[in-house]
Amino acid sequence: MNDNWIALHTVPRAGKTLVFSDQAVWRRPLDEFGVPCTILEDIKAEIFVLPLDEGVLFRGRITGSIALPCDRCADEARVKLEHAFDEFEPYPAGVNLLPEDEAKERAPRQRAAQRKGGGRKSAGGKDGELSGADVTTDADEAVIRNSPHGQGVEINPAALAWEEFSLALPVKPLCRENCLGLCPVCGRNRNLESCDCGTGGTDPRLSVLHAFKAKA
Repeated sequence: MNDNWIALHTVPRAGKTLVFSDQAVWRRPLDEFGVPCTILEDIKAEIFVLPLDEGVLFRGRITGSIALPCDRCADEARVKLEHAFDEFEPYPAGVNLLPEDEAKERAPRQRAAQRKGGGRKSAGGKDGELSGADVTTDADEAVIRNSPHGQGVEINPAALAWEEFSLALPVKPLCRENCLGLCPVCGRNRNLESCDCGTGGTDPRLSVLHAFKAKA
């Protein structure tokens, strides 16, 4: 799986657009999960990342062209990708938006300000202050996490791009809309040649049922 973590504090409050055009971003998970997919035209993801008070908004678009096995005849089915998405990922529990050393430096000033103001600010405030451990959300750990290296919150837009790419794939790709598929008896591709398997007689696998008689 793609492991391209980015420290959220490096993303401007006004947001930032990230582009993933390196085909290794797609080929690695395709190989890892054994997806029978061939890239025909480079896959590209453009994702706008916007930090918000309660989480991060990802607004993106995936384009490209791929080939998958046809669901009916197993020949090549070409798929044009044009997938847009909006995804909001809440902050993980106990989120710390700042790097560890900067958070420690600001914590005393923040507590003093909270006592003076009689409250606390929400996560992702103007100064990037700490949120409380009361933030308990179902964060997608493949996309957003508390940094194990003390770098505050980290995001992995490449992993989100892969998830959205997977959702963009057709459930039953077809080489053509009227694909005739394979003959279930002889296995011939009915798009290329005809057979007589479907004429006359019955399926020999059902012959045992002829011995049964319905009772009145």
